[in-house]
Amino acid sequence: MSGPKAFRIVTREELIARSEMLLRQLDTAISNWKQICERNGAVDDEAATAVIARRQSLQRMLDGSRFTELQKQVTAEISFLRSDAESRVERAIAAATRAMESRRRNARTAQMLLDALLQSGRAISEELRLELQSSHVSEKAIERAFALLAPAEEAATATKRQRELASRLGQGEQRITLGAWLSKQPGLKASEADLRIDRYLAELSALGIDPSPFGARQTAIASQPSSRQVLLTNSLLLDLGQAVRDGRKRSTQLAQLKERAVELAAWHSAGVDGLRSRIEQAIDEGNTSSAPALIAEADALVEEELRAQAADARRRAVLQALASLGYEVTEGMATAWVQSGHVLLRKAANPDYGVELAGGTKSDWLQVRAVAFGNVPQQRDASRDRDVEVAWCSEFEGLRSLVARTGGGIEIDHALPFGAVPIKIITDPKREEQAGEAQKLKTMTR
Repeated sequence: MSGPKAFRIVTREELIARSEMLLRQLDTAISNWKQICERNGAVDDEAATAVIARRQSLQRMLDGSRFTELQKQVTAEISFLRSDAESRVERAIAAATRAMESRRRNARTAQMLLDALLQSGRAISEELRLELQSSHVSEKAIERAFALLAPAEEAATATKRQRELASRLGQGEQRITLGAWLSKQPGLKASEADLRIDRYLAELSALGIDPSPFGARQTAIASQPSSRQVLLTNSLLLDLGQAVRDGRKRSTQLAQLKERAVELAAWHSAGVDGLRSRIEQAIDEGNTSSAPALIAEADALVEEELRAQAADARRRAVLQALASLGYEVTEGMATAWVQSGHVLLRKAANPDYGVELAGGTKSDWLQVRAVAFGNVPQQRDASRDRDVEVAWCSEFEGLRSLVARTGGGIEIDHALPFGAVPIKIITDPKREEQAGEAQKLKTMTR
């Protein structure tokens, strides 16, 4: 097929630009992963070292022009980092939930022991009483309180006979333990609502949101009449659920804004710099109200910059390759191509013929066809035109080889066979001028 062709060229420059953008996205993902780990107390030096090693390996792929492999590996690594961060956050939330449940259980146990001690009339020190009333009561304080509540040991002055008698009377009986005592106390088991509240509070903390106002509401509910506690608890759960959803959305949008800011850093223009400034301001202020619009604008601008960069690289690659194949390429021809939408190249060894290049401005596809320079009305030598088309077929394969040699590639969308359409005739102003001068000279000689 040596007739007109539509093809897409992927240059090494385009592949490098796309790969570098992916690596910038990965760097942002790594930064977010580290931040999440630090915020949730899940720092893992071994895992961090492994992440750095994989990042260096991906850079070596780029240096070695392994573009396809790099794209797959970067996508997989970003997915892994996000999944791993979610797993670490989930473990941190579960641990924090268990800790809150344990503190609440200890506080309730301490209060029950304190009430039992006061009812029994046992003496209790002020220091222990204050410890038992603390929201962060220790296990040791609980054990001390239970020891006071348990039956007293035999007096040190008891006679041997008294101890033997007490032993026979208590034979087969076991001293009650703290766990056994607690199991007999009503209302100690945590309610489902309490567990849900604990998880919500832990997730807010994991998202970097202060949960203390909601925690204060949870504490205040316990002092309300039982008839109001259910209503207040349900209201708290609704507010917590909404706060968590808002927090997740805000966290996702801030991460996306950071990604766009890093991507935009690769280019500099009034539009790019202005948008990046607005995105960075939104990140600094933690304001995500305009995030969807900023993200959409950034995506469109990045794609536009990449397409423009790729289109310029494609034009230069084609022109350089054709110059190597003996076509006349002049300075400013790439600019002329952009301005007019097409460009003509003459074959130096056969100036009556050349090629026309078009497209590549509004789409990725280029068109190319062999052309003849001359006067349209003149009679054509069909066999010569066909020979030129056959020769162009071989030259196009040479163009493909030159592009492949630099790491790029050419994909043909469609191509017409020899002679499917007449060769395009391009009026040659220089030849018309020369023909006119020759005609004038011939007339004068008559």
